[in-house]
Amino acid sequence: MNNPRKNLINAFAIALLFSAASCVTSDLEEDMTAVDKGISSDEISGITGLMEEVDLMIMSMMQQDLSQQRLLPLLDEMTCPGTVITRDDKNGQISVNFGSGCISAGGLEKQGSLTVKYTDNFLSKGSLLEISFEDFSVNGRKLQGTKTLENLGYDAVERKLKFSSSMKDFKIINEEAQVFTVNQNYFRELELSTETDGFRIYLKGSGSLAAENYSTTTFEIVQPLKYMQECIESGSFNPIEGSLQISSKADKSTILSFESSGCSS
Repeated sequence: MNNPRKNLINAFAIALLFSAASCVTSDLEEDMTAVDKGISSDEISGITGLMEEVDLMIMSMMQQDLSQQRLLPLLDEMTCPGTVITRDDKNGQISVNFGSGCISAGGLEKQGSLTVKYTDNFLSKGSLLEISFEDFSVNGRKLQGTKTLENLGYDAVERKLKFSSSMKDFKIINEEAQVFTVNQNYFRELELSTETDGFRIYLKGSGSLAAENYSTTTFEIVQPLKYMQECIESGSFNPIEGSLQISSKADKSTILSFESSGCSS
């Protein structure tokens, strides 16, 4: 749902280094302690869920003309009062402005604006979406940068859409003003909703997360993360199935597993 690593100790002169060796050693130890921490699994899963919310907002905008094959809109003027959506199909661009802030039916607060540039029809294999964020935030977390979605193929019979999502040097700033830099490559399989079941998302891929005073943390989905429409609509972006392997220099590799019979916050 971001930065220098540690302060470098500059040596001014050889004599100064020798005379202040103990101080330098102490400072280095403090610096090493500062970066000898891995980013928490809660932070990683929270950011993963946050970016799922963003991708679903984009998809809900792009599928407005799919009639019976459309997803339940998760973003429109009714679910988030005051939102202004401007479509420019001639130039392949959609702008969304949430203004000073609005709260959706699921309880998510969005603020600021974003722009989507697209090629071809949303359901055409190979179509690209480039999303740029302009002072945009979700539940107090600011997003800065550009991410790209690519349609990898749509199966009208099975009602499944596959697409990739990539981000490079993307910034997420939390409510404590801590900046995270995100790099990721994800692949999603989206099962469209039926008369009896909501849509399902199966997420695969890997990425890395970096922050000042923390070791760079890498993560890889080892079992697809499953997201459900009913959970997303209730404001929960935690997966109900799947597992995530998290690694950093500070910590041994750990597996974060998800298994739930229902939605959890």
